[in-house]
Amino acid sequence: MKRMSEENAKPAHALRLDIPTLEADIAYFQARLSFARRGEDTTYKQAQRRTYQALSDSLGATLSKLRK
Repeated sequence: MKRMSEENAKPAHALRLDIPTLEADIAYFQARLSFARRGEDTTYKQAQRRTYQALSDSLGATLSKLRK
C-alpha cells in the first residue's frame, strides 16, 4: 500500500515547462558554456561546449513555443 505522500509526489523525471524555469535553465547552460570556453581547449571541453550549446538551443526553442 502506498503512502499518501508517495501518491501525490511528482515523478523525478516530470517535465517542467513553465517560462521562468526554462529561462533559469537557459541562463545556467549559458554560464556553463562561458566557463567551458576558458582555459585549455581539450576534447573534453569541446564536448562540454557542444552539449551546453545543444541544451541551451533546445530549451530556447521550447521557450519560444511556450511564449506563442
